[in-house]
Amino acid sequence: MINKSTEVPDELKDEFKRTQNIVDSFIWWLSFCMSDTARDSNFTKNHLLSFLFQDILETLFSVKLNVIEGIHAPSIRESRYILELSIKVALIQTENYSSSIEEKLNQFNREIKEPSISPMKRINLQYLKEDTKVALLEEVGRLYGQVSSFVHVTPKSIEYRQNRMNKGRVLGRESAEDIANLNNLLERIYAASLVFLSHSVPQYVIGDWHVPSDGELIKWYYMKSKYLSEIDSNFDYKHERQEVLERVTMERHNNISF
Repeated sequence: MINKSTEVPDELKDEFKRTQNIVDSFIWWLSFCMSDTARDSNFTKNHLLSFLFQDILETLFSVKLNVIEGIHAPSIRESRYILELSIKVALIQTENYSSSIEEKLNQFNREIKEPSISPMKRINLQYLKEDTKVALLEEVGRLYGQVSSFVHVTPKSIEYRQNRMNKGRVLGRESAEDIANLNNLLERIYAASLVFLSHSVPQYVIGDWHVPSDGELIKWYYMKSKYLSEIDSNFDYKHERQEVLERVTMERHNNISF
């Protein structure tokens, strides 16, 4: 077993570096949005993310700690929580942004309690084209079903563990393929979560994030996502981007990988 976080076998270093990038890029976005949205004096009074971001951070910080020790299943289980949380925050904030936290908890009591992502169909995903919305909701449904099989004891979760054991993949002896498969799953779930969360904060925050003062494409892992890339394109109208728009458009298209 790996005893220290610095002892990453050479064959795992590339994929573990990707794990770090997947996690750190989410944290980077979250930190920016918290500070930018907090310019609104009512942020802590009417935005669920003003305190629920701590739940997301706890999960994200734990992912790197777990993965480096060969512990994968908890990260899969917790990814479902982040996805569900993101959907519910987006639903509540888009439907009644200015009401107080207490009013939100009362108004959306049923939606909050139900362990379901079906409310995602009610969210006004204004940054996405209609066909992209359909693709996103279909993908989220598949991803949610996939990770839900790890939340409860299911034949799939049992087979997953059995197959790893049969291949000698005990704790701390994972392969690069194991981490790659985990990364492929997490990057898609986190990207979907970021799409929903992007719709939960003011438009100026997302515009500030995507278009820096030089108008260039932000160097961010999740620009590889077709959904977040499309969100970025919503801000091509900005003055800062006009002189570099042709190059940004090409780079954005070429950068998409999932």
